[in-house]
Amino acid sequence: MLRTKEMENSELERFFEEESSDKHALDCKRGGLVIQRHNEIRDCIGDIASQVWTHIIKEPVVREADVKNADGGLRLDLGIRGVWQPQVEALFDVKVVDTDAPSHRMRSPEAILESGAKEKKRVYEQAVVEWRGNFTPIVLSVDGLLHREAEHFLKRMAANLAHKWEKPYSQTCGYVRARLAFAIIRATSLCLRGSRVKWRSGLGMDDGVPLYSIL
Repeated sequence: MLRTKEMENSELERFFEEESSDKHALDCKRGGLVIQRHNEIRDCIGDIASQVWTHIIKEPVVREADVKNADGGLRLDLGIRGVWQPQVEALFDVKVVDTDAPSHRMRSPEAILESGAKEKKRVYEQAVVEWRGNFTPIVLSVDGLLHREAEHFLKRMAANLAHKWEKPYSQTCGYVRARLAFAIIRATSLCLRGSRVKWRSGLGMDDGVPLYSIL
C-alpha cells in the first residue's frame, strides 16, 4: 500500500502528541507522583548511606517555621554525620529535573543541572552553615544524568563501602550506581504510568456509621 502525504502527517501528529503527553507526565504534579518520584530517589540514597554511616536523619529541619512572619522554615531531605568531616553533619537535598522539558531546550543538560544545584545552594547553604554543617545538592535528571557534586557523593559512598566490605572499589561503585539507576527507573516509570486519581474508600468508617449495619 502506498503511503500518502496525509498518512505521514497523521503519524507525525500522533508522534508529537505522544511525546507531549510523556513530557507532561514527567512534570505534572497532580496526584503526587512527582513527589513520590523524589521520595523514591531520596529513600534509595538514604538506604545506601545507612550501610556506610550510622547517624542518618530523614528530613532534618534547619530552620523552624515562623507563622507570624509567613516563614515556612527550611527542611532538607537527608542529614548524615561524618560524610565529609568526622562528627560534622552533611545535609543533602534532592532535585530531579526533566532536562528535555520544552523550557530547557536552549540549554545543555549539564547547564540545567548546574543551575538546579546553584538554586539549592541559594536556598539552603547559608542556613546549613549557621548550624555548622556542610550542604551538598543532589541534582539529577529523570534519565539518570548526575550533577558533579552528586557524582562526588556517590563515589564517596562507594569508597567507604569498599573499605567496610573489603571489596574492590569498582564493585562497590557498580553496586551504588546500579541501586540508584533502578530507583530512577522506578521513579520515572511511576510518573509515566502511575495513576493520578486519588482513590476514595467507600466504607466511611470515620464516623462509625457502618457499624450500625453490622450490629
